[in-house]
Amino acid sequence: MDYISADFHYGDNLMLGNNVIIEENVRVGNNVKIGHRATLKSGTIIGNNTIFDDHCITTGACYIGDNVNIRTGAIISKATIIEDYVFVGPGVITNHTKHVNHGRENKIRDIQLLTYIGYGSILGSQASILAGVNLAPLTIIGGGTVVVKNTIEEGVFVGHPARKKMPLPSEYMMEVPAEAGSMYVTKEILLHLKEYMPNLILTNF
Repeated sequence: MDYISADFHYGDNLMLGNNVIIEENVRVGNNVKIGHRATLKSGTIIGNNTIFDDHCITTGACYIGDNVNIRTGAIISKATIIEDYVFVGPGVITNHTKHVNHGRENKIRDIQLLTYIGYGSILGSQASILAGVNLAPLTIIGGGTVVVKNTIEEGVFVGHPARKKMPLPSEYMMEVPAEAGSMYVTKEILLHLKEYMPNLILTNF
């Protein structure tokens, strides 16, 4: 059964699957497809011409740009920003929390960090992007790769942890706007995220 908040704000040509959950204060743009059994938690913002496929989940306030393709079963953590033309493969996970204190009576401080996926990047199936990582535009992350630190240049990264394997193949080149890599680091978006996560640390910006 669907649960769709009464304040769900959406643009033209929305395609909505079955058994979706859309919580309060969610906004999506024009020409957006939301698949079956998808969940958009409070504070999620999605731009135009974007696919959010079957069984995908956002865990809270995040920003997903235009022309993004998020495939089956991906989990987009709160405090994640995804720039335009990014492909997120099946089962990809982004993260926002470091040093989880679960059951430790707050002896360990939870740290919430901004995770940022640069323009035109491709995240292969089952990749995991750790909290606070900033992926440069045109970063390709191989399937199953665990990314624990920033990528500072385009290229292909694989492994546990991720290491650069090769330069970006010519067929994967695309025109990138000058502001790519920080185009959604705006006061409006950052204030929106911090409304839900007052302790969010912006380590990379």
